[in-house]
Amino acid sequence: MNQSTSAVSYSASAVTTLAGLSINEWVALGGFLIGVATFVVNWRYKHIQTKIMLEQGKHD
Repeated sequence: MNQSTSAVSYSASAVTTLAGLSINEWVALGGFLIGVATFVVNWRYKHIQTKIMLEQGKHD
């Protein structure tokens, strides 16, 4: 199979799967994605905060 045929096949499969989700499944998926996004944002800002605290400690 060439690359374009493979891409079309996977895309059609994804659309078919997503189209078959009920409203409860969409809400669950949305909640999961919001949870993952919250984790990533919190981790990033905690990393920045830790980096700043370490830098301030070195200058004292």
